[in-house]
Amino acid sequence: MPFHKNEVCGMVSLCEGLNGLSFYSPVPLVSVHVDVKVVNFTAQVEVTQEFVNRERNPIECVYFFPVEEEAAVVDFTAELEGRKIQTQIKEKEAAREEYNQAVRNRQTAFLLEETKPDIFEIKVGHLSPGAGCKIKMTYLSELPVEEGKTKLTIPTTVAPRYIPMSDGSPEAIKIASIEHDFNSPVQMEMNLEVLMQTEIKSIKSPSHSLTEPARKKVKEYFEADVKFAGQTTNMDRDMIIYIDTDEPNKPKVIIEKNNEGSSVAMLSFVPELKLKDHQVEAVFLVDCSGSMSGQSMNLAKEALQVFLHSLPFNSFFNIIIFGSTFQSLFPQSRKYDDDSLKDAKDFAAGISANLGGTEIYQPLQHIFQKPLMAGLARQVFVLTDGQVSNSSACIELVRKNSSNNRVFTLGIGSSADRHLVKGMARAGMGTAAFTTQGEPITAKVINQLKNALQPCISDVSVKWGKTSPFEGGGEVAVEIVETKKTLFGYGKPESKTERKFAIHSHVPSKFPAIYDGSRLIAYKLLDKTMDVNDEITVRAKTTEGDLEVSLPICKDSFIQGNCLHQLFARKMIQDVEEKHEQENFEESNKLITEMGLKYNLASKYTSFVGVDEKHGNSGTFMVTRHVKNQLPQNTSSGQDFVSMKCRKKRVARHIVLQDNLVQSCAGASFLSPPGAAPPVRSYEASYGGMQMQCSNSSDLFTIGASKLLQHKTASTKSGHSSSSDVLRLTLCQAANGSFPAQADIANILGVQLEKVKDAGKAINSDENFTTTWMTVVVVAFLTEKCKEEKDVWELVVEKAERWLNSSSGGSVAGHVEKAKQFISQSLPIRKVTSKTCPQGHKLSLVTATDGAAWHCDSNNRCVGGCNSDGE
Repeated sequence: MPFHKNEVCGMVSLCEGLNGLSFYSPVPLVSVHVDVKVVNFTAQVEVTQEFVNRERNPIECVYFFPVEEEAAVVDFTAELEGRKIQTQIKEKEAAREEYNQAVRNRQTAFLLEETKPDIFEIKVGHLSPGAGCKIKMTYLSELPVEEGKTKLTIPTTVAPRYIPMSDGSPEAIKIASIEHDFNSPVQMEMNLEVLMQTEIKSIKSPSHSLTEPARKKVKEYFEADVKFAGQTTNMDRDMIIYIDTDEPNKPKVIIEKNNEGSSVAMLSFVPELKLKDHQVEAVFLVDCSGSMSGQSMNLAKEALQVFLHSLPFNSFFNIIIFGSTFQSLFPQSRKYDDDSLKDAKDFAAGISANLGGTEIYQPLQHIFQKPLMAGLARQVFVLTDGQVSNSSACIELVRKNSSNNRVFTLGIGSSADRHLVKGMARAGMGTAAFTTQGEPITAKVINQLKNALQPCISDVSVKWGKTSPFEGGGEVAVEIVETKKTLFGYGKPESKTERKFAIHSHVPSKFPAIYDGSRLIAYKLLDKTMDVNDEITVRAKTTEGDLEVSLPICKDSFIQGNCLHQLFARKMIQDVEEKHEQENFEESNKLITEMGLKYNLASKYTSFVGVDEKHGNSGTFMVTRHVKNQLPQNTSSGQDFVSMKCRKKRVARHIVLQDNLVQSCAGASFLSPPGAAPPVRSYEASYGGMQMQCSNSSDLFTIGASKLLQHKTASTKSGHSSSSDVLRLTLCQAANGSFPAQADIANILGVQLEKVKDAGKAINSDENFTTTWMTVVVVAFLTEKCKEEKDVWELVVEKAERWLNSSSGGSVAGHVEKAKQFISQSLPIRKVTSKTCPQGHKLSLVTATDGAAWHCDSNNRCVGGCNSDGE
């Protein structure tokens, strides 16, 4: 496509024309500006995109843009050549037809529709040569609490998704059409305004550089404003921001009344509870597909090592890695002891992102089909970037098996699939966490494990008012009356059924399991408004008795607006999609459409559309230009990208090429659930005590078998690659909780091993006391010198104290004080600041030959490749 003479083209992209000929065309997207307003624990995000046609033909701009997967997309506006274009919400097919008809009439049209809950497609049709337009998408989202801080996440790019061979859904076809580039389509700008009712201590981002907050007080709110340091940034990773304030842990009740007189109540509180741990079977499902290569794989390996060393001594566990095939460390889960821990550490050290595509459905199904171990609660930990098209099928599989399996998910990388990661945790009554470069991973892992060791508190109900009944069961028996004029049934009750949802209800319909430190948010569409001095009560039944909290309603609880109504409607739609749609498709479709139209929400069945009344004058044909999403940060090589591009071209022929693995669907059986991986004839091959599940494809077996050899020959010396002194200590702990008297441990403490032994002999000369003394010293070191890293060592110390009490008969109390005296007199002063390496590990001040310097790791290479002084 030729350019206009003397035209300032800006960024161009390589396009493919007829007969395989390639040419360059200007990128029509010229700017992206994000305005974010955070009030307490909700965020309003406005994304403004500007398009300009710098070609001779009219163009259609197609851009797939990510949002937070639970967000409510509540507005879509357009401005064309200074004129505001009227947009409105309509049923999806009607909106699409209106858009297509306008384009046929040579009118500029705008369309916003959902591809997946976390991916939306924006179309600008028949944009005339030289014309420019601005579109603005607005969405609302709830904000979670993580490590006591409010966490804001704004996705900026849609990573390439793996498409299983059986997934021929419209969503998969759309996802396959998303184009990618190593370059950002445009530089992004951002303004963030934070309003809190308590003082804002800090606003920090592990993903982006921010300006210092500009602070002020506005009436009863504390306000802080920040921007990107340097004004703009690439769109290659999620924007992650932590807001530190006392606000997150304060329970709140807000009642919103809109202009129509309708009222919605929202409840938010962060539970603080501690129950007795129960014995578990822990199954770790680790993504080793090609998309995990580079930084994501390093993060996954570190997370796995932390999980393994933090397990209680009475646990059973197994590790399953997956890609195009899946492989188990043990045929069945094994008891956690020194031998099984060593096998697991050796295995974990050798894994890499070399197992092909992301076929996650089959290993999940394999886990769920395994019989439960007597007396053990199965906890499944999924570590993945989740870049798949069949996320809904995986979520449904987890939901169907949630009565016997709790699922906890850790989304890894700069652009993890938020719908899959959060959806599986919701369905499996677990919790979800995300980690990327620059974020400390250990605390997230420990928190997931702490949650899993607690009994599942899933019997939760809420009483919306003093005189109201408790609600939360999720299903209400109703009478369905036959309305068709049939011979036998007209006007008579058809049957007593379990109605899955009702418009006048609370959401979630069945309240999720609650966990210490995780925010619970619930909504109720009220039949009548509540009054001051009324209250909302939350009750949870546990193995140790009922837990109950009542939250009073005061005059500050009442607000005007429509935002809570829209968040309620979005949560209702999510509830219907994930819990009821497969069994009640027609009723679900109707309700989702009704909620979208009533509350002005883009959804699975409703879209925003707008058409310019003016007709274009150009008689030339329109061409389509796709705005390419930037590949996520730390994408390892161009080889994976080329494979992904080839796969996209073959989707229509049911051939998938992903991450250097080619699979043909010819002759495949399509008996698996919609969107799931196809069933395969499988057999198991064992090597070195490890099981492999493989399809009947000979070349797939060859690829998998080569990985078995790699695991067998993996070096046992590379058991860990972490950085923090605290974390390195945890990786030296024996499975039973003790710390052996070894030089490695003494070196981490900063003292000679003989000096530690001599101090122990002065107390007890028995040779068996050496391990006891070293364990007491390590516990004293962690609790006294490393208080700021308690979230890392808490489970380690608990395990060590249990071993000490059982092995010494409770006589260890007197040794603790002597250990504290020893570390205060013999160990060097340990200083830790808020400085972190690129991996997110806290830097310790260690003594070097040229003086004192901040190091990520004084002895071992950091998983982030950081082995030099901190800045």
